Amino acid sequence: MAFIKFSFFFVLLVSSAFAQTRFSSKSCLDATYKMKMIQKGPLFGLLKQEFVINKKNCIVHISHKKYLPKEWIVDVCREPVHIKVTSATGVDVAKKEAECIHQDKSKDTSDFCSQYFNMMDVIQDDGLIFAEGDRDNLSSDHGKTFCTYLLMKKYLNESVVFSRYTEVPDIFSEKAKEVTPAPVVPTAPAEPKKENQEAKLTTPPEVPVKTTSDATKSVL
Repeated sequence: MAFIKFSFFFVLLVSSAFAQTRFSSKSCLDATYKMKMIQKGPLFGLLKQEFVINKKNCIVHISHKKYLPKEWIVDVCREPVHIKVTSATGVDVAKKEAECIHQDKSKDTSDFCSQYFNMMDVIQDDGLIFAEGDRDNLSSDHGKTFCTYLLMKKYLNESVVFSRYTEVPDIFSEKAKEVTPAPVVPTAPAEPKKENQEAKLTTPPEVPVKTTSDATKSVL
């Protein structure tokens, strides 16, 4: 009987130890993994569509092939914020010089922002939508894609440069939106009332009245 109770508590202990919890910002940054997804592509599925994420600590290598292959290499622990892009035309480095989304919600058209939007679309459309498994588990394809997505968003969009040797910022939190204060409009000085002005103009000046003594003096 005692052995059965011990076995029961041992199973509970092991189960709680391996209970599924969401990966942390630190574990996501330190993780090393590779995931590969192949789907039917254009021309009625004759062409294969390939999506690969190869991550080693701070360095994330993303490759995508639909018609022509394209690769993005991002080091989330390196300044300045930039993307290395490999395509059919060669290797290019796109450095961030401005925010990709303006305050009026319009998108910046610089080379860096164009590469950022293109890469994030690939991660979402070919990764997050079709990857299997629990997104909060780094051992699943969905979890690996979700971790990559959060790191890219924090580093490229919010300009957060990571370090494995200091406290890792929370990759799950959104950047607080900046509120632009309303411009202060100077107020014009109050004009004097028109009634007072008109009264001053219409009131005749006072005429001094001569007294009797004054009149006598003038006769003498």
